[in-house]
Amino acid sequence: MAFTLTLTLGAALVAVWLDARFPALRPQGLAQGFVHAALGVFTMFGAVGLLQLVYGIPDGAFMALVLGVFGPALVYALLAGLWMLRALASLTIAGRWR
Repeated sequence: MAFTLTLTLGAALVAVWLDARFPALRPQGLAQGFVHAALGVFTMFGAVGLLQLVYGIPDGAFMALVLGVFGPALVYALLAGLWMLRALASLTIAGRWR
């Protein structure tokens, strides 16, 4: 349980850092934000499917796959979700206060 929480919080921190460090990578409109959010969901489906496919391999190799495949997929999904929230916020009154 602690590893799951740590992995998720670490991925969220990396996603927020990437958004703050590289603002030019943000989608320009709502449609692009939606496409990135959908790609993030499908990336997570693919990563989880791969982990289910290789379940039963030695623990060290499985942990390497979790950190090497699932970790980046989680970072991208969270980053795409943050981009989608930014795009939706720009449509509201909160987007006019910038």
